[in-house]
Amino acid sequence: MSPVALKTAESWACEGCGVTVSWMDGHRGPLPDTWAHDEDGPHCLKCRRELAAEAALDAAPHESSREARAKMRRASLIEFEVRRTPDRPNNTIARACHASAVAVAAARERIESKATVSG
Repeated sequence: MSPVALKTAESWACEGCGVTVSWMDGHRGPLPDTWAHDEDGPHCLKCRRELAAEAALDAAPHESSREARAKMRRASLIEFEVRRTPDRPNNTIARACHASAVAVAAARERIESKATVSG
């Protein structure tokens, strides 16, 4: 469900970590821009990032080394950020992910090649 389709609320609570956002004087507001609402409820950006990273680890072969799993987690996080904010510069996304701009550029290429193959 898109944030636009959601109603407003006096506060929103993240289903992942429990953090809440609210508006002064009891005003109602939409889901914050960096949050998303899915079948499990609303999730803050931190939890959305963590869910993306966990999904990559869940898909990893069980026998993957610790180093390989760390690389998969980082790549998934970077791809999440590129998809979330495709217009942001590579260096900005890299800072958010504690990665290099080169890694972000590589993630963009992976995403574009997946889109070309499926589209």
